[in-house]
Amino acid sequence: MVRNKAKDFPEQRYEEKPHAKAKFSSKRADGTINTHPQERMAKSSQQNENEVE
Repeated sequence: MVRNKAKDFPEQRYEEKPHAKAKFSSKRADGTINTHPQERMAKSSQQNENEVE
């Protein structure tokens, strides 16, 4: 069986940052859970392309 690496496939590396942001995560840094998940999810779905860092 021939693996992809043996067939000279190009290595694909992504230079982009992850799309998920900490301000939209369900847990805070100290481990507590956000109290308004519906508001958080609504804000997450309305984020702007210019906001992505």
